[in-house]
Amino acid sequence: MNRQKRFFQGLALVGLWALSLLILLPLLLVVINSFKSSAEADAMNLLMPKSFMVENFKTVLTTGSVFRSLMNSALITGAAVLLSVILGSMAAFVFNRRRSSLNRTVYNYFLLGLVIPVQIITLIEILKYFHMMNSYQGIILVYVAIFTPLTIFLTYGAVSSIPRELDEAAIVDGCGALRLFFKILFPLLTPVIITSCITQFMFIWNDFQYPLYLLSDTKKWTLVLGIYGFIGQYSSDWNLVCAHILMSSLPVVIIYLSGQKYIISGMVSGAVKG
Repeated sequence: MNRQKRFFQGLALVGLWALSLLILLPLLLVVINSFKSSAEADAMNLLMPKSFMVENFKTVLTTGSVFRSLMNSALITGAAVLLSVILGSMAAFVFNRRRSSLNRTVYNYFLLGLVIPVQIITLIEILKYFHMMNSYQGIILVYVAIFTPLTIFLTYGAVSSIPRELDEAAIVDGCGALRLFFKILFPLLTPVIITSCITQFMFIWNDFQYPLYLLSDTKKWTLVLGIYGFIGQYSSDWNLVCAHILMSSLPVVIIYLSGQKYIISGMVSGAVKG
């Protein structure tokens, strides 16, 4: 029985290694081709370059409006994550502590945002109606609307694990509602808040679809859309495209590695049933 168990465990381990390699292959392909010449990168294979062309990254920095795109990405991502996390966690706190039928209905309404897909055509028409098409405010509000339900869902369960007696003691000491939330409860929600921030940051920073549809002005394009600067109708510099992808992915890797220890604890906190 033990031999059979070890066999299946070894088989599962081999399968996981094979799956990991399958996931890492596209990343390896991007890394290798970012150091190739334009002619070598056209083949798009895993062969090592004849000579490592580090100047590809310098070309991207000098000709691809990277700094402006970086500022656009930082503005859109930072504002959207900040608003979503603050508004979503505050709403989850109210929904959890005041469990009236109205709050339960509104809470369930927000949860529909986790499963209902976004209709791009309708979204564009709404932004045009409010004169927010091709604006920072418009795309930021779109991301806030998309991710607030996720923040509410994760934070609601985490708030359930905090005793109500803590609220009562703070109120007796003279805390108002906002001070109670930000001074007492918010620090206790650190794991789930960081988890929410990281997941949202990774999606918004890497998102290609919404900036493409909602931002027609190239001066407002995000870092990911900057790839278009190296893709033409008749030819493409795939070595520069790969270098750009590698550079635009670096902030996501840094953010993820910085907060990865909170992700599991944050997911577990958010999974507590309220």
